[in-house]
Amino acid sequence: MENKMIEKCPICNGKMYVSVLKCKECGIEIKGEFPISQGGASALPLEQEDLAFVMLFLKHEGNMTKMAQELGKSFYDIRTQVREINRKMDNEKEENKMRIVESLEINEKEEKPSSIIIRKMNERNGTAFCKMLKGDEIEIRLTEKGVHPVSFPGFVCEWEIFDAIMEKAKELGGKMYRGDAGAQGGAKIGSRELPVDSIDGFISLRYYGKQVGDTTTRRSTYYAAILAWAGLCENCRSDGNGGYILV
Repeated sequence: MENKMIEKCPICNGKMYVSVLKCKECGIEIKGEFPISQGGASALPLEQEDLAFVMLFLKHEGNMTKMAQELGKSFYDIRTQVREINRKMDNEKEENKMRIVESLEINEKEEKPSSIIIRKMNERNGTAFCKMLKGDEIEIRLTEKGVHPVSFPGFVCEWEIFDAIMEKAKELGGKMYRGDAGAQGGAKIGSRELPVDSIDGFISLRYYGKQVGDTTTRRSTYYAAILAWAGLCENCRSDGNGGYILV
């Protein structure tokens, strides 16, 4: 039921304002201090173009990737416009930010890990610097096949493998050992030092043509670092059984 607007407080006679705007369809809420509209005018202090953008934002439930596709803009352009609208609405304080940002985070999590990495690399024009576990940074470059760590000539971390690692880590309860120390030290796949469900053991068996009992190349260091750079996991030092990722 829609109620008639009350412009003044019935207790102190102070000026009333709208503090929450809510979409009936998807439930998204926008918090702020909006003046009560007069004569059907918009309660949002925005130009028509910005209002159309907000409507599109609600339509896609905060999924900026879909908005970018519909408008023919980059993800960075959409994110910039969201921030500009927040500024116009005086929502720059953290506690007043549009609550639709919460849905953005959810939508990002719904994307494939590889899609998120592609988007983040595109935002940086295909080149970025990724921090390794020891603190040093390496240059990474976007390729059609995956992400190329410049310090590892000829090697590309492949899109399909990023997705498979994340899926396997979730199957393991969110924690997956890298196996990098074992691989680097010449341990055999399936041994205590290089389990089949470690990153290096798992991807070597599934994607790099290895079998249980073989040795393999250390690749997990790069996959784990790039996944952590993209915000998809936490890359952790050894807990006594080896380094690992948490998702």
